[in-house]
Amino acid sequence: MSDSQHDQKTKAEQLRGKLLAAWDKTRVQAARAWGKTQVQAARVWEKTKLVAAAGWSKSRVCFERARVAVARHPVSPLLYVTVLSVAIGAIVFNGMYSRAYVLNIDGEEVGVIANEAELDAIVSDVETRVADILGEEYDYDAEITLTPAYTVAGEVSDTDAVAETLFANVGALVDAYAISVDGYEIGYALSEEALEEMLDEIAQPYLTENTVSYEFAEEIAIYPMQVPANTEFDLEVLKSTLTSFEVEEAKYVIERGDTFNAIAYSLDMTPAQLKELNPDVEANTLFVGQELVIQQAVPYLSVITVANETYEEVIESPVEYIETPDLYVGNTSVKEQGSDGLAEVSAQVTYLNGVEQERTVTSTTTVQEATTTYMYKGTTPKPVTASKGYFIWPVSGSITSYYGGRYIFGGYDFHLGLDIACPYGTTIKAADGGTVTYAGWQGSYGMLVIITHDNGMKTYYAHNSSLLVSVGDKVYQGQAIARAGMTGSATGYHCHFEVRVNGASVNPLNYL
Repeated sequence: MSDSQHDQKTKAEQLRGKLLAAWDKTRVQAARAWGKTQVQAARVWEKTKLVAAAGWSKSRVCFERARVAVARHPVSPLLYVTVLSVAIGAIVFNGMYSRAYVLNIDGEEVGVIANEAELDAIVSDVETRVADILGEEYDYDAEITLTPAYTVAGEVSDTDAVAETLFANVGALVDAYAISVDGYEIGYALSEEALEEMLDEIAQPYLTENTVSYEFAEEIAIYPMQVPANTEFDLEVLKSTLTSFEVEEAKYVIERGDTFNAIAYSLDMTPAQLKELNPDVEANTLFVGQELVIQQAVPYLSVITVANETYEEVIESPVEYIETPDLYVGNTSVKEQGSDGLAEVSAQVTYLNGVEQERTVTSTTTVQEATTTYMYKGTTPKPVTASKGYFIWPVSGSITSYYGGRYIFGGYDFHLGLDIACPYGTTIKAADGGTVTYAGWQGSYGMLVIITHDNGMKTYYAHNSSLLVSVGDKVYQGQAIARAGMTGSATGYHCHFEVRVNGASVNPLNYL
């Protein structure tokens, strides 16, 4: 054997050794992969057969090429068999496995992806979702590493599942509790207990030592939910909202004795504000049953409380009537005054924002019995001059000066009645039936008429130009008693009208 033939044989042996080593390594890797999961191998077996078939076709092509090469360059047959085996193994391996990347987030493996483009798409999706939740831009800043690896073809991780894992790790949503009022969600807290304590604080001002239960008039619900991580949990702001008041329109029905100004002040309004709500209402001519538009403050949350209360209650003296012709019909007088009794009462009382809504008496115990009152009751028909118990306007006209303090004639003065403007000579009428107890001139009043009514009240009619009645006359409600003028201290034609109770002047508007 020549030296060239010997060298050629040596090289062939070395190549054969490398090929056999590569083949052994390939078989070991294939065995390991097969051992990891037989289930996975079964799933891809059909695919492998197809790949192997395709590989076999390629192998035949390679074999033919090898045969031609052998014909040209004779080498040991074993070498060619080895090369062919390695080629077939490589083709089968490439058919079963594909290149991929193991994805690690902050050092923790979260999946296997096919390429870096998939990672970019996943991160972009997570950033968009988090930004939508937080309402602000968001950059995913976790530590990301990709490690090259091989995996069974088609067995990379689902990108949606990987995206969900990354999204969950961001913490864009946190567990919290929401509170709603009548179905409208108004705030959040980190615990249900915090919201319950806040509701107890809101109800506290309406609770007393007798309160046995409370609830809210509105439908309130507390429930768990997830909210954006940047949500502010400010219970003070939430409490401020729930304890705020809303202004709503309501109606007020005029009752006897009401005046426009008194209604306004009772509602913490000025007469001008009340007038603005009722532009078509004449403030000086209100009538019983008339409706006024008012504003009332309604709390965001209304508290309903139930209390068990025990209290003393007066038992009114029973009355027995004795008829007498010495009194007019409708009039009475006491013959013998009895005394009231006393009872101890237990009741269950329902309140709305501290205002009683319902009272149910559960028991009554008499502490002191009441005694009977005996009264005379008149049977004689009333004359037309008898008092009816209410007043009518003595004249029609606008009020030029109201009851109360005023500046007139260069100084301060307290006006004891109403000045009702009217033309000279206008008929002045009795506000109610009674007896004329004064008719004549009286200082600053000028020509004055005073009528004393059956209940002891007195009415004054001043500044008249002439008088139509005399002292002692019995007059009926609406009877002409004088003519308007401006006698005494007056600045224009009008009727000065006063009402006196037990000798003291009162606001006539409370009686008209």
